[in-house]
Amino acid sequence: MATIHKGMIHNNLKNSLKDSGMNNYDLATTKLYKGVVPMWEQLGFSNSSYDIPSEDIYWKNYIPSDFDYFNLSGISTEDVLVDDEVEEGVGVGVTKGSKTKRTPYTKITVDATDSQQWDDGYLYPMLPTIDEFGAFTEEVNTEGVYGREDAPITNLEDSNDNLILNVDFNKNNTDRLEDLTTKNKITYFKDFEISVEKDLRIKNNTLFFADPLEKNKEEQAF
Repeated sequence: MATIHKGMIHNNLKNSLKDSGMNNYDLATTKLYKGVVPMWEQLGFSNSSYDIPSEDIYWKNYIPSDFDYFNLSGISTEDVLVDDEVEEGVGVGVTKGSKTKRTPYTKITVDATDSQQWDDGYLYPMLPTIDEFGAFTEEVNTEGVYGREDAPITNLEDSNDNLILNVDFNKNNTDRLEDLTTKNKITYFKDFEISVEKDLRIKNNTLFFADPLEKNKEEQAF
């Protein structure tokens, strides 16, 4: 699901999405419904329980910045010492004969059968389990977790009976803007100069020309 931007980027976060395909992304949808469409429904969640901050499914229930994979259940570490650092020669190396210099190390154990939940009850990000080689067992899929891919907020083919305006911006210029509900005719206006004629009728003195709509995401504003 798309990230909702609050309109302010701290300097230390600039270009943090440069390799994600989202750095030059501009989303424009203009819709009008009869009545009120709650945010959980617009974002594609299944019910109003996603509006309750105290629930685990609340979107702010993400891990702290100092968490890593070792904060998942089923993933543990063990310090393995050399023979002369442990009692009774239980460690790395040999107990008799010629010895090769050994160094202690940290052994990582991954239980691929564990659900691998975050410590302290944190829920997000919801990741596939990791196998014994440290690789995801499946692709990361957020469908049904963070909302539907066809959520109304981004779905141009929204068929809600209460939808009375749905502007399609996937056009080359402003003259081609249309309402996909077919209930309205869209006319594009911008700043213009007016004057008063002799009969005191207001006259538009500005000629309107269609403005282009940039479809190349690399040329868009965000």
